[in-house]
Amino acid sequence: MLELASIWTPDLQQKNYRALLEATSRPGLIQPIHFSQESADALTAVLAALLDGEVSLADVDQQIHQDSWPLFQAKRADVESADYVVCQGHKAPMFEPKVGTLESPEHSATLLLSVNSLNKGPLTLELTGPGIESSIKCSISGLNHEWLKQREDWVGAFPLGVDVLLMDQTHVLALPRTTVVEIF
Repeated sequence: MLELASIWTPDLQQKNYRALLEATSRPGLIQPIHFSQESADALTAVLAALLDGEVSLADVDQQIHQDSWPLFQAKRADVESADYVVCQGHKAPMFEPKVGTLESPEHSATLLLSVNSLNKGPLTLELTGPGIESSIKCSISGLNHEWLKQREDWVGAFPLGVDVLLMDQTHVLALPRTTVVEIF
């Protein structure tokens, strides 16, 4: 009998999807990702909640375990055309993700960037915009500044742009394209 890790069950996928919705609707608020450390990691748990056979995925830095690909059901794609792009946040971006079109801005990429910590670090960001009452500050470790510079270019022609999920080992923080990010 095939036994799957709990992240592949609808109950846990729904909890993680809810955490992603909360993180996206309240940028800067760190949300926990639910998974069993013996059988998965936060990245795999988030991807299990997001992916299906209708979307495409690029794994720039080969962070995804090969056994997980068939369970995601997502199509492999090159980084410039993928719906979801997984990268290590400490490396500078070396590609141009899809940002949508004026007719279909939703046909853009979501970037999932792995970082060391979302709770502390040398990089302090101040976020403003929809879902944030006035402003919120975040301290992050393991995020290359180039991501933020590139993100500013990618979201500069709103409604075009990318949405970014920053993830450490257990949590997620969202930077939707509508969020204004200042580096301190």
